[in-house]
Amino acid sequence: MKKIISVLILLFLTNLMAQKEITVYSYHKHAPFIVDYNYGLTYEVIDYLNSKAKGKYLFKLKIVPRSRLNYILKPWINKQCLSTKECKKDWIVLWVNQKWGFGKDSKENFLWTPLLDDSNVIVSSSNSKIDYTSPESLIGLSLIGISGHKYVGIDDLVKQGKIKRINGVSEVENLHVIQANRADVTLLPYSAYKHYIKENKVFNELYVAKTAHQKYMRNIMTNIKNKDLNTFLNTLDLDFK
Repeated sequence: MKKIISVLILLFLTNLMAQKEITVYSYHKHAPFIVDYNYGLTYEVIDYLNSKAKGKYLFKLKIVPRSRLNYILKPWINKQCLSTKECKKDWIVLWVNQKWGFGKDSKENFLWTPLLDDSNVIVSSSNSKIDYTSPESLIGLSLIGISGHKYVGIDDLVKQGKIKRINGVSEVENLHVIQANRADVTLLPYSAYKHYIKENKVFNELYVAKTAHQKYMRNIMTNIKNKDLNTFLNTLDLDFK
């Protein structure tokens, strides 16, 4: 009996040593990605990856500010990790896109796995519907956004004084502002909007413009030295909504 226990312990330790730990970075701390402690799409992805890895990988989440992630990825973006610099390569980043500041040649410099089809939508009050077609269609209106967030095409018109921009504290609070008619429109990811209307049915009364401000794919990103990991990721059914 002691021999069987010893063998089992040895097998467990061998598997543990063979298991590769993967750091999962994310800077998306809002719904639906992070809703509460251990609750949200990000945790669902982590649980799913670990269930499918079957001991080969162990995925561990690390939430970091975008500025910190930029610092971590800087040598990869500058391609130093491919030649002169020894870098930790066992990582992935969740919910990101090739156009979101990961270098001019990010599409080729990193490996990408589609994760969530998303868009930025324009939301207005049902009492004063705004049929958004382009940033120019918001001229003369007020937009409540989030401090530090950049809105392509819209920010240029804000600088010109053609659109009034207000910065709110959160996306859900901004929806309350629109509902109270204290601003004309707000802009947020459709994935977040879907979550908020589930949590608060009163938001169903708001109006979502048929034309999106932007459409994009949220991906899993890793470095080009992680080809085996990328192959594993691309065999999975990563259809999160």
